[in-house]
Amino acid sequence: MTRFDRTKGRYGIWNIGLVHAPISSFLKSGARHTVNWFPKQKDGWVADPFFLKIDDKLYVLCEQLVASKRMGRIAYFELRDRDQLSEARPAFEPPHHVSYPYTFEEDGEVYCVPEATRAGEIALYRISGFPNEWKRIGVITSFVGSDPTIIRYDGIWWMFASAGGEYLSTDLYLWYASSLSGPWIAHAANPVKSDPSASRPGGTPFMHNNCLYRPAQDCSKTYGGRIVLNRILRLTTTEFEEEMTSVVEPDPEGPYPDGLHTISACGELTLIDGKRFGYTRIGLIKNKIFEVPVISRLLVSQ
Repeated sequence: MTRFDRTKGRYGIWNIGLVHAPISSFLKSGARHTVNWFPKQKDGWVADPFFLKIDDKLYVLCEQLVASKRMGRIAYFELRDRDQLSEARPAFEPPHHVSYPYTFEEDGEVYCVPEATRAGEIALYRISGFPNEWKRIGVITSFVGSDPTIIRYDGIWWMFASAGGEYLSTDLYLWYASSLSGPWIAHAANPVKSDPSASRPGGTPFMHNNCLYRPAQDCSKTYGGRIVLNRILRLTTTEFEEEMTSVVEPDPEGPYPDGLHTISACGELTLIDGKRFGYTRIGLIKNKIFEVPVISRLLVSQ
């Protein structure tokens, strides 16, 4: 979603980058990763990237903010030879703003649970015909939640989300179910975590060395400032505990030095996004902010 800081007169402008390394490599302190940034959009920007594999072809599903419409939709890129990109094309465009198209597979089916806070719900969709045939399975909860993220762990379905409507998110909420169709039960300890530096979901949870890790956004200083990787220590229907293990910082010398709020995985590849500030409406509309593709580096710290 476009963020306009009225007190400073600036916008957050986002783009997506591809890293040729597994997501687990971001756990290593001091690791540096080369980022191949996507070409700039002609009208708006892209963020919240997630991989999607259909018929042995690799795609990127993402939020596309169309500046002329001032509303986000779900768009997709096709990755060709891992680096060659098609143009961004619309995939899912309901009458309200949508973002963060978190995807996962179950029994050969592809599901997506996009953020739709303006609709006042979190709903589950099955992508029945890629790219634009999305079947609504049902509403998981009427909770107005940001960045819903679903995983299956220890035989139970879990969904993480933060309280919607607050860019500097503090609280993390959790639901669980025995099947995707529900019923989904709110965790007894909700909110299970209250920390603006490591609560709001920020990408694909992953296993490494028999441990479960959860990416989260650090919004303590600015919306989507950086990514924190948390190791989950306890996840039951009555308890939740995690600890920070590493931090993925935006490259201060790169083209997107002002933020990073999504990291997602597909085997030996990882997607991230990055933010930089633009300072005038007219500059955004007249495309003065767009540049040629750039390669930069990210630094992982602890």
